[in-house]
Parts: sequence; C-alpha cells; structure tokens
Amino acid sequence: MVEKRLPLALTVLTLTLLVACTPPGGNTAAAEGEAKPAAAATGTGTSNDLDAAPAKTTTLGVRVVPAKSGTLSVERTSSATIQADRDSNVAAQSGGNVVRVLVTEGEQVRAGQVVVQLDDSQQRQALENARLQVQQAQINLNQTRTTTGQATTSLNAAVQAAQATLSQAQQNAQSSESLYALGGISLADLQSARAQLATAQSQLAQARNSLSQNGQNAQGSVPLQQAQLSSAQAGVRQADENLSRTAVRAPFAGTVASLNVQVGEFAGQGSTVFRLVDPGSIKVQFNATTADAAALTAGTQLNLGYGGVNYVATVQDSPRIAGADRLVPITARVQGGAALPVGASAQARYRATLGQGVLIPSGAVQVDGGENAVYLAEGKSARRQTVTVVAESGGQVAVRGLDAGAQVISPVPPSLQDGASIRVETAATPTTTAGSSTGEAP
Repeated sequence: MVEKRLPLALTVLTLTLLVACTPPGGNTAAAEGEAKPAAAATGTGTSNDLDAAPAKTTTLGVRVVPAKSGTLSVERTSSATIQADRDSNVAAQSGGNVVRVLVTEGEQVRAGQVVVQLDDSQQRQALENARLQVQQAQINLNQTRTTTGQATTSLNAAVQAAQATLSQAQQNAQSSESLYALGGISLADLQSARAQLATAQSQLAQARNSLSQNGQNAQGSVPLQQAQLSSAQAGVRQADENLSRTAVRAPFAGTVASLNVQVGEFAGQGSTVFRLVDPGSIKVQFNATTADAAALTAGTQLNLGYGGVNYVATVQDSPRIAGADRLVPITARVQGGAALPVGASAQARYRATLGQGVLIPSGAVQVDGGENAVYLAEGKSARRQTVTVVAESGGQVAVRGLDAGAQVISPVPPSLQDGASIRVETAATPTTTAGSSTGEAP
C-alpha cells in the first residue's frame, strides 16, 4: 500500500509546479507543458533589437541659441601701395658742376630752400656784363636828352631873335614907303628898306627850320636810346634768372626722399637732382571687389598696417568703375603717415558688410527638400521654421523669416523632427551627444 501512494504524491507536486509557472492569461496548452519561444518564456515582452527606431515618446536633449538682429560683416585684407599727392623728381634748370649739397636724404626742407648748388661763375659774369650794358645805355640816353635840350633852347632863342628882326624890318619898310610917297627919301632908300625886310623874313624861316629839324632829331634819338636801355635791362633780368637757376630749390615743403648727385659731378639741364615728397599728402591705393567698393564711400575709415604699426586711413575717393581685373581702385588718405615710404606696399584692412537680418549659427540651418530651415524650441517641442539665407561668414548666417529672440536649436541632432519632444539643456548640464536620445518617457 505504501508503494501505491508515493507516485500519487509526486504527481500532485508536479502539477502544482506547472500551474505556478504558467504566465497570466496563459492557455491550457502552456499549463500542460506545450513548447514556447525562448523570448516569450522570459515574461517581460521587451525587445532588445538595437537597430529599431526609438519610440515616439523619446525626449531629445538640445541646446538653444537666441536669434539676434544684426549685420553680418567680414574683414578683408588687400595689398595697398603707399603714394603721395606731391611726389616730385626735381630737375636742374641749368647745367653745371655740383659745388654744394646742402641737405641729406630724409631731411625736411621748406618751399624755396636750396638743396643743391651748381657752379655759377659764368652766370655771375654774364650778370655783371649785363649790368654794365644798362649803365652805358643810360649814359647814352642822358647825353641825347641833354644835347637835344640844349640845342632846342638855342634854336628857340634864334627863332625869337629872327622874329624881332623881322618885326623891326617890317616897321622900317612901312615908314620908308610912306616917306617915299611924300618925297622924303629917295628910291634907293626905299629899296634898301625892302631888302632888309626880305632878309629878316628869310632868317626867321631859317631859324624855324633849324628848330624843327632839331625836334625831329630828338624824336628819333631819344626813343632809340630808351629802347636800348630797356633791352639792356631785360638782359640783366635774364642773366639774373640764369644765375638763380644754378641753385636747385625745393618747389614745396617736404622730405628729401633721395639725392641723385654728389659734389663734383656734372648735372645736365633737365636731369633729376633729387626727389621730394610731401609727407602731409601720404595716401594709399588698393583694389576692392565691386560689392565691397559700394560700401567704401568717401569718409569710410579703415586700418593700414606697415612695419608692425597700424595707421588709420580714410577713403578719399573711388571711381566705382571696375578695371580689366574686375576690381575697383580705392584711394585713402593716411593719418600720421609722414614716416611711410612712398612706393612701399602695406596691408589695408576693412570690414565689408555682407547682409543684414537675424543672426544665428551656421550649424543651425538645415537644407531639406531645397529649403533652408531651422528648428525652434517652443516649450517641450521642436518646430521646424523655413528661412531665407541672406549671407554667411565666420560660422554665422544672416537669415530672413525668423523673429529676433527666437530660441534656435543648435547644433541640430540628426534625429530631430518637426514636433519632436525635447528638453533644453543649460550650460551646466552635461552635453549629450548630438542625435542621441535620453530613453526617458514623456
């Protein structure tokens, strides 16, 4: 009897264990030991497939940047040539040997100051001869005037005397005519009175003729002597000018940039003796693109770098016409650039405006379906917003279609979609790898 009860107890125990191991809602077949897949046997109902898309309830950790209105600009650098408004190669106006060099290179000179002196011995002798000719011409003119004046006085006296003699002869002739008619004188006496009258008339005519001839001579001689004197005076002026040309002077105040002659050398007429630069007129010229040139208007300031020193330059003018290289020449005046060497190269730096709009990081803009878009953080959701890119530079873009102050998600996680659940992280929060999900339920 004992042998019959032992198998029954084992059977009851086995059934009890099977019931306890059956999952909730399980069927009878499972309770009876029907085979099940290994995954179902775990009783969790959770898949371990790592390639499956995250559940829609996944929250992404993102960073945001506030959009700001502004102007997007970029710094340009262009090679510039240092120039001067007044940069002159001063030439000798007369040929001669150099006897003195009165300044050194780099020295400041005033307008009219003698820089180089040429031999002037011949010019000085010519000037002395011209002065002597003036003196001789003056003497000749004075003598002519004196002689003419004395002769005129004498001839005038002769004319007056002849007039007095004629008047007396006319009276005597009239008296003789009256006395002869009365029989008071003879015919011979009458004829004698008539002869004296004729002689007096002839003497007066002669005196007047001499006076007239003397006047004509004076009218020819004095102007001739005056012309000779004027010519001699012009010769003095020319000789004096030739003498002054032997001194090569500075045409304006400036700095002697270079000297081309030394003492003892011959400087030919028209040859360059020294170079003079006005330090107050230093300017630079550089080329800019047509887009940049439009903003580089007169009065715009920029930086000029040379020899480790920065100078301020102000745009003076621009033709705004591109050359064959499609670049526009820009001229700028340099402040305090007196020490800059004319002809040297410098670096012009200026800011060029690319565009205005709302500024955001370049990485915040996504290109999808031919559109530029950004994602905005609105509460706990991301919203896709299309924008128009105006300009881009230096990791920033200027866009339109976005309000200033908007919270722009940047960087954009690869899995971010419109309407996705997000959590905005602050700078103190550990950075989450872009595109990774938190695995938390909303």
